[in-house]
Amino acid sequence: MTESSDYTEYTDYSTYSEYTDHPRQKICFAILVHNRREVIFDLLDNIRCYCPNSSVVLYNGGDDPELCKGLGYPVCPTSRKLYYGVTAIYMVEVMEWLEDINYAYDVLINLDSDVLFAREGFEQYILTEMKDKDYLGVDTKIPDDDFYCLVQLRQEINRWIPLLGNEPYRESFNVGQVYSRKLVLRLLHDDLYELLKSNLRDTRAFGVDELVFATIVERLGYKLHAYREDVSSTIRYRPHFPLDEMISLMNFQPECALIHPVYRNLKDETRSFAREVMKRKIQLDPDYQERFMEEYLGEMPYLIRRSKYNGAKIEWLAASEESGLLYWRENQSGRTRDVLFGPYAFGSGKIKGLTALESRFGNLEAVCRSDNRLVHYWRDEDSGEWFQSEAFAEGVTGMPALLESSYGNFEVVTPMKEGGLGHWWRNNDAPEHPWFGPEVFGTEKYDEVILIENDELHLTAIACKDGKYQYYVRDDHNSWEWYGPYD
Repeated sequence: MTESSDYTEYTDYSTYSEYTDHPRQKICFAILVHNRREVIFDLLDNIRCYCPNSSVVLYNGGDDPELCKGLGYPVCPTSRKLYYGVTAIYMVEVMEWLEDINYAYDVLINLDSDVLFAREGFEQYILTEMKDKDYLGVDTKIPDDDFYCLVQLRQEINRWIPLLGNEPYRESFNVGQVYSRKLVLRLLHDDLYELLKSNLRDTRAFGVDELVFATIVERLGYKLHAYREDVSSTIRYRPHFPLDEMISLMNFQPECALIHPVYRNLKDETRSFAREVMKRKIQLDPDYQERFMEEYLGEMPYLIRRSKYNGAKIEWLAASEESGLLYWRENQSGRTRDVLFGPYAFGSGKIKGLTALESRFGNLEAVCRSDNRLVHYWRDEDSGEWFQSEAFAEGVTGMPALLESSYGNFEVVTPMKEGGLGHWWRNNDAPEHPWFGPEVFGTEKYDEVILIENDELHLTAIACKDGKYQYYVRDDHNSWEWYGPYD
């Protein structure tokens, strides 16, 4: 590509951020989404929690034109169906669109909808790295001769030589590629930009975005940079992240924040764990709460995205300052005061911990700790009334976890006052819905616990002590014993 001076000068949109120690640039995530609206909500909540200073724009690469409607985020107007592995055109169309509308950003980052953030830190890393750089990528290098995407590109080599020149080319994983706005403007106003755009539109080669963008950046005279390995080690093509690896990185890899890939399935073990960790952050830390709420909702607020409304409706439960619980709801995904309704107060006793879910009955279900006892509350969806059970557990402490298992039962695990974890379950098929338990396992004294079903449908309790996680797995279908701890 040739030098061109006919482009707009870089605009400084820097502002000061309360979350960083220096003036920040505006980070914009460009996210290619395909399907599964509920997974998109999950990712957007995740970004809102862990990257609160960043903006998000979407490109609908699926075959449902309504996929992104009402999400509350800008959607590229040239969005259209793209096919697996042949999606590079989306990034240049997003770049064009953002300049057409004069969107305020300084750093543009390419993400896919199968990413998640495990913790804060990514924004701060990007701001520091990009202070004196224009391009950053994962595993940026000269590709191996047998690199699959390079083999694919060579099948169309006559298309690419006028744009890229001769090999060697450069490689950078598509997820996580970072561009300064200065570089974006330079790219959009280059003499060969139209050739780039038409090539990306017409190519059938798999994964050319992992070669084309990095190579063009270098041909334009910009230096290529790679993520630090301790940051990028959790950004890869395959395999998808299993739960045990996710827990290990949470315990032992503090620099890793961005995780790719995670299955686009709300019930996936890793996604379930990440979502529950996020909810606990919101529950227990006022700074995280402010990112989701514009007014006070009570103590330990718990977020529920209603599957009944395809995730578009949020409902909240929170402990009252005095006693009992408060219930709030909203009618759309955006957090604005005019769509928040509540509180509806119910229950009794000082609540020390709570967890909740939407059950297969269509009701909201909550398990709360009051002193050292557990009580179950549920909201009848037809009448809108809340009901309270008798206490079904004693001798508990910390923050409980509630799950509706694949068997249809309610499963509850919570730290025990004397140490270890206690497990109770409710038979949802029996007329009286009786509770059974506890089965106590483990010996450590834990602060809280998260309960999920792993991908083999075994109950998995992930307990936290002093910020570190250990997990126990029940041998479902066989001995029904709990095994662990593992970390």
